[in-house]
Amino acid sequence: MKKLLLLGALCSAVTVVSTEAAALGGSTYTYLRCFYRVSDTPKTPATSYHWGLDPTTGGWYHVKGNWWKDGPTSWMNMFYTNTSQATLKSVCASTLTKKGIKSQVAAFTGADNSLSLNYTIYTNDSTTQTGKINKIITVGDSLSDNQNLYNATQWKVPNPKSWFVGRFSNHKVWEEYMAESLGLPMYNWAVAGAAADSYYVIPGVNQQVDSVLIYLKDAPNYKWANSLFTVLIGGNDLVNYDRTPESIIAKEQEGIEKLIVAGAKNILMLNVPELSKAPVFAMRPAEDAVKVKANVADLNARLVVLRDAMQAKYGTSLNIKLFDTMSVMNDMLANPASYGITNTTQSCLDINEIASTTYAYQQGLRANCTDPNTFVFWDTLHPTTNTHRIIAEKVTAFVRANFTAVP
Repeated sequence: MKKLLLLGALCSAVTVVSTEAAALGGSTYTYLRCFYRVSDTPKTPATSYHWGLDPTTGGWYHVKGNWWKDGPTSWMNMFYTNTSQATLKSVCASTLTKKGIKSQVAAFTGADNSLSLNYTIYTNDSTTQTGKINKIITVGDSLSDNQNLYNATQWKVPNPKSWFVGRFSNHKVWEEYMAESLGLPMYNWAVAGAAADSYYVIPGVNQQVDSVLIYLKDAPNYKWANSLFTVLIGGNDLVNYDRTPESIIAKEQEGIEKLIVAGAKNILMLNVPELSKAPVFAMRPAEDAVKVKANVADLNARLVVLRDAMQAKYGTSLNIKLFDTMSVMNDMLANPASYGITNTTQSCLDINEIASTTYAYQQGLRANCTDPNTFVFWDTLHPTTNTHRIIAEKVTAFVRANFTAVP
């Protein structure tokens, strides 16, 4: 089967920077990038940014803290601070208002200068914490990635004129909507192109978990029991890398058990949507879709077994649940009118071929995509932000019902 670029299999198309960071840096500060959409229409995902301004002095806002590595010289870095995520967002909102920008804050990141990549700003936990979940930690692929491949490719993939700043959609992805609904910060290790295990330089979920362990070890006052971990993986394994459902489960279990051994108590797995319904398969031989459909069903059945096995093995010390993403997507495809959707078969972006460079170039819209919210798919494999939002609503309700420690 030819690789279908499900989640950014771009090793041959771009150079991925993967320098290892090595040590916790000293006390310093960084600046705040405040992103906003250049247009309020969902047809225009392009963004711009202003540097955050201090609400009191009017000068550049300083986020005080420390880098994981001494200096932001690698895409693998993070800035630790005692400043809350709410304060950072408020500073950005104030900045945009001062600049005459009417759009809301779309995202914010740390950066030392105009040449810096976009770095996650991690808010340190307080010394006194309740037993409530106070953050979301995400691992996965491009269904969840919100800037990691974008940083790794030096802001080339996905093209920021056709995809929303690092997301493989036209705006936010599902776990961002969920985090907003739950009122929790979300820290993202997902990488587009990822599989359950590494593929060339792209870290799989297993390697993402290793990275989580390293970064959170240095996070002041961090408590594993107070995080909700989300895991959505498997699409690339089946569509791009020709791996078996059995091998995916083995590696996913390995990663999940690393989290559990470290102290994780709340884990949300999500099964894989029906990938064979994506528009890209209309461009491939029919047997490709048949094979992927069967493998997705096999993988999702094995995920049920994995969830049950993990719960039985670790007992009441662990709360591990499995959300049925496939059923939600299938219902959207079968009953689109119930969701205000009119097009379930085409991508909003006018992409009509399979090419390794698709995500690196600006793409136009189809003539009939006057409102992306009526389309299930933004490109030939990835959902629109409206589809992500609908999924997020279902996931959020599921989390509230099954994880009593959420606020």
